[in-house]
Amino acid sequence: MDNARIELIRKIQTQKEVFTVLSRATRLPFVICDPETFNDQVWIFEEKEMLEETVKPLTEKKNPVAAIRVDNQSFLSFYTVLYTLGVNSIVYYEKEKKTELELEEVVKKPDFSSLPEEKRPLLNPQLQLSGIYFMQELRRGVEMEEKENLRELEEETAANLVKSRYLVAVNKPEEGQDPKNVQVPYIKTQNGDIYQPIFSDAEEFRKFNKEKKFTGMLVNFENLEKVIIPVAKGVAVNPQGFNLVLPKEKIGAMRQRFGL
Repeated sequence: MDNARIELIRKIQTQKEVFTVLSRATRLPFVICDPETFNDQVWIFEEKEMLEETVKPLTEKKNPVAAIRVDNQSFLSFYTVLYTLGVNSIVYYEKEKKTELELEEVVKKPDFSSLPEEKRPLLNPQLQLSGIYFMQELRRGVEMEEKENLRELEEETAANLVKSRYLVAVNKPEEGQDPKNVQVPYIKTQNGDIYQPIFSDAEEFRKFNKEKKFTGMLVNFENLEKVIIPVAKGVAVNPQGFNLVLPKEKIGAMRQRFGL
């Protein structure tokens, strides 16, 4: 690695703040698939003004995006979370120059191999990545016929949904409480429909469980219908993230389609 690249990495790691693009469609960093390298990128900017100029093509295509500031104290958690989203590179913009870096050059990839399997945090980066691309396009502000590759993105997301395990939130039982009587949180939409939240990984569960009221129960896709509470119309996958709603009938159809 040449000295200029080493210096750039050190600069990225130590500067006071950076800016990145937030997708309002997913409430996560906007992810771009490079058309040449096929790297899954997040763009990082030295200055907010540079971000606002660079994202104009995204906004012209009706992508709902915004600038967010990441301060130095949050760098480690921010870059580490990108691994959970399936991101493998960043593009750093400084003045009139941009440089692509592998994510592992900026922050070491977490290694949980030394932990017993039951203590390793749940991760589903391929589901996160496919869900992000699907929802970014689905929620782009254009007519349905203008949305690009939507069918393919939906198919890839569906395939990853059925292959994944999930954390289902349940209230922590009180001492002496019958575990069969634990309560399950639910989400109510604006029109009054009820959905049960489920989570693709430990980070998505943590965002929902800020007050630490809940514990997570691991469930495979094939068993989801068995744990959905009777009043719920289905599940909301990662409600604090890309928030993909799956009605019960959709879950059943997917299970049958994929032979589960």
